[in-house]
Amino acid sequence: MKIGAFAAVALGGAIGSMLRYAVAFVMVEKLGPGFPWHTALINIVGSFCIGLAAAYLQSGAGIAPYVGVFLTVGVLGGFTTFSTFSFDTLTLLSENPALALGYCLGSVLLGVFAAFAGFAAGRALMHAA
Repeated sequence: MKIGAFAAVALGGAIGSMLRYAVAFVMVEKLGPGFPWHTALINIVGSFCIGLAAAYLQSGAGIAPYVGVFLTVGVLGGFTTFSTFSFDTLTLLSENPALALGYCLGSVLLGVFAAFAGFAAGRALMHAA
């Protein structure tokens, strides 16, 4: 692995983590600290974006080699919050198991759907261009 790929991932990860923090901060300020809406939104948006990125990267559109790892492993890896999702689910389990189950299933199902939608949107955009 070349050092450029590590630098691309590091820079992208820093950007994605800052974006995640900003989204979480704003949403908690607006909606309060109760239900982890910020984590669910970040996971769904991140899943859509990774589907979109995958469509472009698989298209052979002449994207520079480090752009793929910068976007997917770096930015989106730093932005999405599966570890936070897991912790939030664990916290909800102790407070309300039914709500925890709904949160877990909803996040996973909507995240997979969003990745599919992002991939389809990416392919449609590639064909429209």
